[in-house]
Amino acid sequence: MPRVELDFPDDIFTFSTELTVRFDDINIGHHLGNDRLVSLLGEARSQFLADRGIAEVGSPGTVVADLVVTYRAEARLRDRLRFDIGIGERHKYGGQLAYRVVRKSDGALIALAATGLLFYDYDQQRVTAPP
Repeated sequence: MPRVELDFPDDIFTFSTELTVRFDDINIGHHLGNDRLVSLLGEARSQFLADRGIAEVGSPGTVVADLVVTYRAEARLRDRLRFDIGIGERHKYGGQLAYRVVRKSDGALIALAATGLLFYDYDQQRVTAPP
């Protein structure tokens, strides 16, 4: 499979939050596991949406329709990571969120990611316009 390339302009990122790599986030290779990075991306996304007054739970809520992650460096136990988030392409039911994950101590780029986010009316069982 060809390597996926993600490239976002710096000015797309309008929100930042920090999270720490916990013991449960470490895999057998002694670094942040890919499944745990996805979980941390979810927490950062939740904080981003809450900052904008958008609830992910309830109706309408959100659905992550797709996810792409490119790893650039390892993160280790207790590393403090900064998650920068911005809105990419938009459409009538949601859009793309862009993520940049940076280790605070040395500025190393850990990962870039993108999620396709849909807004979903769970009561009506259909996609809906963003709030």
